[in-house]
Amino acid sequence: MTYLDWAATAPPDPQVIEAYARAAVEYSGNPSSPYPAGKAARSALEDARARSAAVLGCRSEQLAFTSGGTEANAIVLLSKLLLREPGTLLVSGLEHPSVAETAVILGSQGWKLKEIPPGPDGRISSDKITKALEKTPDTRLVAVMGVNNETGAIQPLEEIIAAVRRFQNEKTNGRPIHFHADLVQAAGKIPVNLDKLDVDTASFSAHKFRGPRGIGLLYHRNPKFEAFIRGGGQEHGVRPGTENTAGAVAIALALELHGSPSHEVLENGAWLLKELITRPALAARAKIVPEIRGQLTSAETAADAQQNYAPGIIAVSFPPIPGEVLARVLAESGFSVSTGSACSNNKKGKLPKAMLAMRVPKAIATGMIRISIGGITTRKELEAFLEELERNVVILGNVL
Repeated sequence: MTYLDWAATAPPDPQVIEAYARAAVEYSGNPSSPYPAGKAARSALEDARARSAAVLGCRSEQLAFTSGGTEANAIVLLSKLLLREPGTLLVSGLEHPSVAETAVILGSQGWKLKEIPPGPDGRISSDKITKALEKTPDTRLVAVMGVNNETGAIQPLEEIIAAVRRFQNEKTNGRPIHFHADLVQAAGKIPVNLDKLDVDTASFSAHKFRGPRGIGLLYHRNPKFEAFIRGGGQEHGVRPGTENTAGAVAIALALELHGSPSHEVLENGAWLLKELITRPALAARAKIVPEIRGQLTSAETAADAQQNYAPGIIAVSFPPIPGEVLARVLAESGFSVSTGSACSNNKKGKLPKAMLAMRVPKAIATGMIRISIGGITTRKELEAFLEELERNVVILGNVL
C-alpha cells in the first residue's frame, strides 16, 4: 500500500518509536515522585521540554505537554470561561473541529462567536480580521490556524497578528486580545519559530511529524497561563495529570528529526502539482482547490503557489466523479488518499469544511480528494499513483 495521507497522520519514524519504548521502560517512575525513579523521569521530562523549545524557538517554561492538538486547543479556548465577562471570539472558517466545536461551547456560555471566511484562495486576509475587529470591539480571542489541513493553504499569520496588535493598541485601551494559532498541520511542513511569531498560544501534535499519537504540546507565551481544568498541578497547572514521560522524549526527537520541511517534500510536492494539471488524461478534468493554486501559467504564479501553500498537501477534484468513489477505487489499487480531514470524516455526508468556507461549487467539493506526502514518499511511488489515477479518472469519467 502506498500511503498518501500524511496530513491525517504521518507514519512514525522507527527511531522515534524506539526512543519512546526505551524511555517507557527506563523512566517508569512518576515525575512528581521524590524518590530516584521519579527524579529520573522528571529529568528526562525537562530535558525533552528543553529540546522541544530549542526546535520551536521558545523558552522551556512556555511549553506544556498535552495528549495532542485537540486537548491543547481545548485548554486555550476553555480557559476563557474564567473571564468574568464574555466577549467576542473571532475564529477563521477553516479551523479544525477541535477549535470550531470548542468555540461553540463558549457560544453556549454567553460568548459571541463570529466566523471569518477565507477568500477564494483559501486564506484569511488581515483586512477581514481588521473589519471584524472594528465591528466587534469586545473581541477577547482570535483563532487562526497556520496551515489548512484540507487544502494546504498557509495562512498569513504575521500579517493577521500585526492587524490584531494594531487594533489592540489603538482601540481597546490596553486590554489584550488573545491570539491562538493551531500549528498542528504547520510543524514539519513550514518553518516555525515561536520567538518571531507574536502568538499568545499555539498547539502541536507529534503524530503529524512522525511521532507517536497521544502526545502534543501547548505553547503559552505567558508562563502564568491559567487553565480552566484543574487537578494535581502538573505542567505548572496548565495541564494536570501524570505526565507522559516517554511521549515527551518521543516528541522532542520527532521535532529534531522532522520539525522542519524536507527538501524531498518541497520537490515532490511541486512536481506532483504540475503533473496533475499537465498530464493530458488528468488536465482536462482536474480542478485544484483552490483554483489559483493550479494556475501555473507563469513562473511568478508558480512561486506564489509554493509560498502560499504547503507543497505536501494537494486538494484536487475530477468532477463529476465523487471523491469517495475515487478514493475507494484507488485504495483497492493500493493507494491511500482521503476526501478531507480525517476528523471530519466521522460526520458522514458533510462536505469538507474548507470547501464550504471557500464556497467551492458543490460539484467540485463533493469530488475532492486530498493527496498528502512526506519525506519518505518516493517519486517512483508518485509515478505509479498518477498512472493509476489517470486510469481510474478516464474509466469513471466515461461512466458518469
